[in-house]
Amino acid sequence: MSPIATTADLRKSGLSTREIHRHCTPAGPWQQLLPGVVLQKPSPPTRLDRLKAVLSFAGPDSVITGADALTRQGAVLPLPRHIHVLVGKDARRAHPWILLERTCRPPGVVERHGLRLAAPARATVDLARRETNPRAVVELLDAVMGARLCSPADLHEELRLSSRRGSALVRKALCHLYPQAGSPLTPSAGP
Repeated sequence: MSPIATTADLRKSGLSTREIHRHCTPAGPWQQLLPGVVLQKPSPPTRLDRLKAVLSFAGPDSVITGADALTRQGAVLPLPRHIHVLVGKDARRAHPWILLERTCRPPGVVERHGLRLAAPARATVDLARRETNPRAVVELLDAVMGARLCSPADLHEELRLSSRRGSALVRKALCHLYPQAGSPLTPSAGP
C-alpha cells in the first residue's frame, strides 16, 4: 500500500477533516506534501513518494516526464530539484517544486512502480527542450541511447510531432549525432 493519499480519499475512508489535520501537525504521524496530498509516515519523503504525490496532486491524467521518467526507465541522469509533469491543457494547479507543463498531445505512458511515466522519446525531448547547454543535450542523448530506451528514429519522430519551441539545440544535436535519411546532414550517395 502506498503511503501517499489524497485528503479526499482519506475522508472517503471515514476520517474527518479535523482528524486529517491533527495527523499532519508537526507532532503527528503524517505530513502534508502538497495541498490535498498526505504522506502517511513521519519520515522524510523519498523521491518515489514525491513522484506519487505529484501525480495525485496534478490529477488522474498527469504523467511524469523528463529526468525522473528517464531514470525510472533505466537512464543514468542527474535529477533536478523540481519534478516535471505533463497535464491536460485545462489544468490549473501549480506548486514551487513541480514543473507543470500543459499539453494537448498526451504522451505514450509507461507504468513503473505505480507511476505513470512518459515514453522515453517524449521524456527525452521534454527534458532536452529545457536545456540551454549544448554539451548537456549531447550527454542526455548519449544517456538515453546508452540505456537503449529508444532509437534515434523514435527521437526524430517525437521531434517531428512536438512543438518547435525550445527544440533548436536538441534538433541540431540529434541531426549531428544520429542523422536521419533525407536530412541535410546525411551524406548523399552520389559522386
